[in-house]
Amino acid sequence: MLRPHLWVDVPVTAVVIATAIGVNLTATAPLAALALGLHTWGTVNPRSSWYLPVSWRVAQAGNSLALSFDDGPDPVTTPRILDVLAARGWRATFFCIGHNAAAQPALVRRILAEGHSLGLHSHSHGRSFNCWGLKRLGADLDANAATLADITGTPAPRLWRPPMGLKNPLVAETIRRRGLHTVTWSRRGFDTGSRRAPQVAQRLAAGIAPGAILVLHDGAEPCHPRDTSPSAEALEQLCPQIEAAGLRSEALSLGPAGLGFGPTAGDATPPPHSAQTGQERPTC
Repeated sequence: MLRPHLWVDVPVTAVVIATAIGVNLTATAPLAALALGLHTWGTVNPRSSWYLPVSWRVAQAGNSLALSFDDGPDPVTTPRILDVLAARGWRATFFCIGHNAAAQPALVRRILAEGHSLGLHSHSHGRSFNCWGLKRLGADLDANAATLADITGTPAPRLWRPPMGLKNPLVAETIRRRGLHTVTWSRRGFDTGSRRAPQVAQRLAAGIAPGAILVLHDGAEPCHPRDTSPSAEALEQLCPQIEAAGLRSEALSLGPAGLGFGPTAGDATPPPHSAQTGQERPTC
């Protein structure tokens, strides 16, 4: 699938280059191409802080790394993942889609109660998220934050992960206004496009290292349901390899020194019930 922002960037840049050549301003054509290259790198590369500061690893890690999960919670896959983590006494970070969280509030509370961290991952996970304006971006993130805060009875998470890892100047400004901390990854399993758990686990195993942030998906976009069981299977195959490296997974937390590992809001028991957020499911 073509990255959503490229539907805008490529035609606009092509027009600029063609116009420059047409009016004999060929000197500007390479500059336009360079600008497109820099923008694409800043948008797509998970380690790029071109548009906004990102954390893609934990600097002071010791013998820990961070398992993280996007797009949940899912009523089948998320409990399975939580059971795998609980069996080892490990903690992880779950970047939740607001719509999915609203549909599974008990799972959100379980995630927090078992000592894991929560993060924002947009409310709808629209595939054109990176092409939205400030107003729509802000409304989506505010709904995501309000949903998680309402379910847990705790302040909204300050950690967030951009959908598909994409960034741009408008996303950066939206995040800056809300004081959020952007977390990407050092290695991902590409499990959204693969149904073969061994391959997913193998990709992630290549990134096992102190401070690494590894990504799997415990759920799916609200309008694009899919079988997420291979992600849980990949986790089960990956965990022994992490242990063999002498490492364990810890939850991400944000402190005065920046991103690190430490106590999470899950150390406190969340309330047993939550008010309804009133958010509707997206129109698919």
